[in-house]
Amino acid sequence: MLSLNAHPQSAVTPARLRARRGFTLVEILTVVLILGIASAIIAPQIGSRGDLKVRAAARVLVSDLIYAQNVAIAQQKWMFIKFDAANESYQVMDAAGPAGVDHIILNPVLKDPFIVKMGPAGGSRLSDVRIQSAVMNGVDLAYRPSFTIAFDELGTPFVYSYSEVNTNEMLDGEVVFESGPHTIKVTIERYTGEIKVE
Repeated sequence: MLSLNAHPQSAVTPARLRARRGFTLVEILTVVLILGIASAIIAPQIGSRGDLKVRAAARVLVSDLIYAQNVAIAQQKWMFIKFDAANESYQVMDAAGPAGVDHIILNPVLKDPFIVKMGPAGGSRLSDVRIQSAVMNGVDLAYRPSFTIAFDELGTPFVYSYSEVNTNEMLDGEVVFESGPHTIKVTIERYTGEIKVE
């Protein structure tokens, strides 16, 4: 016997047919158009993210400063990082002095001279980043400005002056990177050598 209240589950109604059809061509084209507009707006910003590039350069410098400080402590010898803002580079050394005395160490990863280049000479990685300034000031006025930071056997920061051919207690030190309108500052604390990124 067939009940009047029973509805067959397999009955195909026009509403069910429309629900199974999928998307119309207009709907698909609308989604593609929206994705195209979104990618046209977002993609150029991803490629020119100067804020990310200066942060990357700051991270590279922080790791190199920490490395030089740790080598100074571990090997009980002076380590130096000499900045050359005009040539957008810096180098890590275990000896500094008059012509011919500077000794650039080997990069522990790349096994070539430990020179980090920014700007166009820096290759694709840091080619959009410039060293805006790199100044280390000593307590003594004769050591202001200096462009070389030194770490002693305890990891304490000093400044090295090529004109004085000597080191002096560091008063303050900072390196500023820029990429387009974005800048970031790396500072080295006076007594502890603590490195901060601002």
